[in-house]
Amino acid sequence: MTEVLERVRSRIEALNMNFQFIKVIKTKMNGIEQETWLLEYEGDQFVFVPGQKNVVLGWDTKQPLSKKLLQGLQKEFALGHEYYQGTLEELREDYQEEIQKATIAGDLAKVEKLSLELDEEEKYMEENGWLSWDNFLEKWNAHLSKCFSPLRMADIGDMIVEVDSRYIECDMPSLEEAVRSLKEGPFTLATEDEWEYLCNGGTRTFFRWGDILNDTILNEIYDVGTVNNERETASSVVNQSNMFGLFIAYNSYKNEIIDNILYTKGGDGGCSLCGGDGPIYVLPCYSAFYRDLNGNYDYGDYGLSQDYYSYRRIIRLT
Repeated sequence: MTEVLERVRSRIEALNMNFQFIKVIKTKMNGIEQETWLLEYEGDQFVFVPGQKNVVLGWDTKQPLSKKLLQGLQKEFALGHEYYQGTLEELREDYQEEIQKATIAGDLAKVEKLSLELDEEEKYMEENGWLSWDNFLEKWNAHLSKCFSPLRMADIGDMIVEVDSRYIECDMPSLEEAVRSLKEGPFTLATEDEWEYLCNGGTRTFFRWGDILNDTILNEIYDVGTVNNERETASSVVNQSNMFGLFIAYNSYKNEIIDNILYTKGGDGGCSLCGGDGPIYVLPCYSAFYRDLNGNYDYGDYGLSQDYYSYRRIIRLT
């Protein structure tokens, strides 16, 4: 055991919280390997995560995308464009035939109704970026500008972090109430700066697994399954642990509550995926920089569902 790990152990023991030291594990991602403690507290797993000064966080939407990420997006666009263009052409033929019949019959109300329905089909295609590659990129960048955290720097301290987030135990009336109750000691919630660092490990890639968007990853994203599902096989890319040994941002159905009452991280509750909104809205959910703007929602009588909202417990080591 290294001297560094011995010092870490002494700091954790000084908390007097009965953390059990299970073993030293090696974590690796993007060619970076390190050793850390795997801990247990009341049957749940935690790891020690070393902090870092001057970490670059957030995303500049004006910066060019990496070649591999751009290639993945282009392939997604091409498939969608071909499908929706063919579907739209068939719809236009069908609608024009019905509109012509209604016009001959003098049914102006039906003509207007059919015309509006066709406009809606064309609007859907335009809003989801399927008209052209330029249209796709325009919508992509516009969406990222709304839902990604801004470029910034931060100092991140050492932490003990729960390996995976856990679903809230019952429905909660609001995000504000959830944050308040989940921060009651001895644990607390990560800030957005801390969460992004925990997700990407201080690296500057679009996704925590890198700037890669191949068929394997896309299949895993679109086949995530249903709400409240467990992690998939260890061979998965999206579901594997990251360089800190954390399972994070692997399921777009899973909103992760952080120390913020305006938005969650790590998913949108499956809204974009279940709604068939396409890659512009689904893929950003898997980035560390994505924000789901829950604070703008009207929860009404429903609140936060225990099937969609999770949280990850941390302890900051001073």
